Amino acid sequence: MGSSGNLSEFLAARSGETADAVVDAVLQQVDRASEWLPSAYEARRSMPTGMLERILELTASGEPFTDADLDTYTSLGALFAGRHVPLPLLIASFDTGIAALTREWWRLAPAEHFAEMTHFTERLARMIDQTRQAAVRGYLEARSGISGRSARWSVAEELITGEAATAAAMGERLAPGYLVLACTVAEPALADAERAAAVYRHIEAISGALHFGNLSSLIILLPVEDGRRLPETAAAELVSELHSLTGQMVYAAQAYRPDLAGVPAAVEEACRSLCLVKAIPDAECRPYQEDVLLVELAIARQPDITQRLAALLVPLEAGSDLYRTLEVLFACDLDRERTAAALCIHRRTLRYRLDRIRDLSGIAPDSLRGAQLLRAALTAARLPATVLNQPLLPSLPGAVVTSPRPAAAG
Repeated sequence: MGSSGNLSEFLAARSGETADAVVDAVLQQVDRASEWLPSAYEARRSMPTGMLERILELTASGEPFTDADLDTYTSLGALFAGRHVPLPLLIASFDTGIAALTREWWRLAPAEHFAEMTHFTERLARMIDQTRQAAVRGYLEARSGISGRSARWSVAEELITGEAATAAAMGERLAPGYLVLACTVAEPALADAERAAAVYRHIEAISGALHFGNLSSLIILLPVEDGRRLPETAAAELVSELHSLTGQMVYAAQAYRPDLAGVPAAVEEACRSLCLVKAIPDAECRPYQEDVLLVELAIARQPDITQRLAALLVPLEAGSDLYRTLEVLFACDLDRERTAAALCIHRRTLRYRLDRIRDLSGIAPDSLRGAQLLRAALTAARLPATVLNQPLLPSLPGAVVTSPRPAAAG
């Protein structure tokens, strides 16, 4: 290894020049996100000295990184997390720095050492992946300590926002694709921290599952190894389990697009469908697909029809509890005995209220046509006004937000 030793000594003697080139390349990378430039520069200034020399030493010798070596990069990742530098920027800066290091070594190396530089570059490529993973691990661990988020949360965040390449560099094994499940509990404020933690633990226990958000708006990514076999049964069982863990109605919608690049579009569709699910008065505690919500989707896409349908219920404001009675009637699948029990009223009282609904609205709730029309009217009245135009995925980090269900009248 005599000549390699000479080459490494030659490059080591120019480590200061190499370090300057690496720093310049990294700062040019983050300059596009100017608000992060001071933090990134400060983080670089705080890096332990001798990192480049150690890389050079191990590249020349062919020896692996020690745990202490990798701890240096773990600390570097944590430093970036502490400066609130976004993870994609950390990874991009890291890769830019390594590319700059390689270019500078090739620029400095004498021509007679080019054959050895080829071996140097090959060894460097094998080693660098370890340092990148260590930096990402340190970033995620630090971020988890800062925000309480798990590594799976961060991976899900990157996939949801279309950063599949960044997600792939974060150390978690990614499936070829994901079934997106969007959920929300009926009354998130009533779910205490213990119940919420139980929900997250349950999701974390599912092999390969990722999640993002909170109980008011939760996105779960279920792994799909074969696009012809979606984990729809697992999705239904998960919603049922979330219902048991929270003790509340869980509204849910699912969507799928092939490949990791399709995750953002699937999330948009699932969130849009979730808005519709929350609006229908007879929603069940199961995942809905957009294909079974075509009536609701058609209503939402025609504002004039939506307003005319909602106007059908305005006369019910003249009677106390009539709107609520109608909601519960559909929630109980038009079963009067269950409806009376749910409202804690006598069946004769329920009969009186249904007669009042017919008299005030001109629509008989006990007829097939009347039931269809009143269900559509309730759905229209409960739809968010901007269900198809709202920003489903606001700036991250933060929970994916969907519009709250309007308070029932009456």
